[in-house]
Amino acid sequence: MEDKMSAAEQQATNAALATLAAAGNSYALGQLWETNRGLIRSMFWKWYPHHKSLADKHGVTADDFEQEGFFAVQYAARTYDPAAGAFSTWLAQAMQRQIQLALSNGHRRKFVDEDGKSHTTSADPLNHCFSLDLPIDSENADGPTLGEVQPDPAAEQAFTAAEERISSAQTRAVLGDALDRCGTIESAVMRHRFFDGLSMAATGEKIGITPAQVRTIETRALRKLRSDPKLRRWHDRELENRAWHGVGYLTWRETGSSVQERVTERLETIELNKIAAKREKTLKNEHLREGV
Repeated sequence: MEDKMSAAEQQATNAALATLAAAGNSYALGQLWETNRGLIRSMFWKWYPHHKSLADKHGVTADDFEQEGFFAVQYAARTYDPAAGAFSTWLAQAMQRQIQLALSNGHRRKFVDEDGKSHTTSADPLNHCFSLDLPIDSENADGPTLGEVQPDPAAEQAFTAAEERISSAQTRAVLGDALDRCGTIESAVMRHRFFDGLSMAATGEKIGITPAQVRTIETRALRKLRSDPKLRRWHDRELENRAWHGVGYLTWRETGSSVQERVTERLETIELNKIAAKREKTLKNEHLREGV
């Protein structure tokens, strides 16, 4: 009878403390925690032997369990309904909930094991990762690791940027030499227009000619550049050099195509542009003849 009274008194104490804690009384919450601390420890040692591998996998220790127990007490006090039964039973359910939260970091998913039983486990990617220090070949511990073969986006971008700067500088130098082989006025117009990015009007003001004259000189200079044999040889060589440009993983991920495909597409585009230009020139000549 004395034990039953003791259990009844414990239940009454828990219920009263839970009510006060739910109302925001932090002292009552602390007392409720201290009162049920032993119960929480016993819950852990009942749970741990059957879930040792799961606990070890997620690094859950007795101290972690006890710490999670405080949050379980807090949750149980906030949600406890005296009509539903003893607080200790409510706390046991709250403790199960807190264990799942601790193991899953708040991200849970369900799975069915080989026996057909449903379980809840973590859906947190960090709990399903492999160490980058692991060797690629499990039979060769001294071989390269996973970390050594991971692409470095920052390095790839820096390398690509350096390539672009070098290519741009080389292109500018080659075009500069080609412009020097043109006339003085043509070279000045082309440099202002394409190196400095000036408009035809601004270029005309710089040189002292009209925008219409700038257009005429620009057209004549472009014609000379297209027929410059040194520039054409450099163009073909530069195109071939594209075969080694952009061969990294980052470029493939962004473009979805290989370097061979991109070079082929580039060649096809150039050829199609040539055909279109010839066709346009032919049509223009035909119109001129018809007009005559």
